[in-house]
Amino acid sequence: MALGALSTWTAREQPEIRVGAGALGEVGASVSALGLHRPLVVADPGVVAAGWPGRVETCLRAAGLRPRLWSRVRPDPDIGVVHRCRDELDGHDGIIAVGGGSTIDTAKAAAGLSVHSGQLSDYEGLGRFTAPGAPVVAVLTTPGSGAELTRHATIADGTGRKFAVSGRWLAPKLVLADPDTLATLPPGVAEDTALDALLHAIEAYLARAATPYSDVCARLAVEILREAVVPGLRDGIRLMTGCLTAGMAMANTNAGVVHALGYPLTSEYRIPHGRANALVAPVALRALAAVAPERCAELGRLLGGTPDLAEAFTAVRDRLGVAGPLADYGVPHADLPRLAALATAFKPVLRNTRREFTEAELCGLYSSAWTERRNGS
Repeated sequence: MALGALSTWTAREQPEIRVGAGALGEVGASVSALGLHRPLVVADPGVVAAGWPGRVETCLRAAGLRPRLWSRVRPDPDIGVVHRCRDELDGHDGIIAVGGGSTIDTAKAAAGLSVHSGQLSDYEGLGRFTAPGAPVVAVLTTPGSGAELTRHATIADGTGRKFAVSGRWLAPKLVLADPDTLATLPPGVAEDTALDALLHAIEAYLARAATPYSDVCARLAVEILREAVVPGLRDGIRLMTGCLTAGMAMANTNAGVVHALGYPLTSEYRIPHGRANALVAPVALRALAAVAPERCAELGRLLGGTPDLAEAFTAVRDRLGVAGPLADYGVPHADLPRLAALATAFKPVLRNTRREFTEAELCGLYSSAWTERRNGS
């Protein structure tokens, strides 16, 4: 493992995590042990239709708690959704977020805003939430998006621009990951989530902020996901374990240029977050190979038996049926300069990348991703 010179480093505390069949059934006793009595269960309509929030409510009531369901979350939530969730918290002492990243980020942001005045946009940036809000418990219905482990939430403003709010207290107190919940995932969601998790591990290992702790988590995540990310994604426990381990790495480092490129594709063209990242990752990883050759080669061999990390990731992506140039996703070539300008706004993740990218260089990466596969690259 390419540790390099060691210096002072920190590992952030993680939520308690329980993974395994039957974990969902522990939610009542677990939430009661946290001292909560009247939690707000937060979900989106699709997860409600799948029946998981109802199962959670039943378990909570069996433990003597008085839950109430609010199910108005939508994908890529905006400020309005967070404010409505914050308003629904009145009279409740905690939040049970049942779902994936959008639901968990909504719950985290609403919990933080519940003890801070003003609008959510007032707290854009790092560490602006300074007081502990209502505790959040995450009950996963996806393999793990990373939101369940981090101290930040990514929300859209009124124009669709993504921004982050963060604070020490924003991470959930408890994460329950039951592989039975994966049976109701819509087509493509598991694949996109798994690829996004793999990129969490890769970007954590390539990050400026990488530490010995995050390196161990990142390498382990790549090893686990290498075996789990196969057509059908049948091993739910392995998949969840890999995604959560990748989340531990990212929670201690932050993401990089792949996410900076992916965010505008989601906000402007509604390409799901994980898929957007997967579409631009190969060109970004090629650009990083020159500045982190040992680390890229190490991950490439670990993932696909080749020192070419971009090639190894592309092979995994193609194996899951996620391929094609950006042009095939309705992104006009004439819009690439505007997307590059939007990507420059994600300064924390760009600063965390081991080389600087100008706006023109970001546009060049989009251009390469736009033609990928058509020219054999």
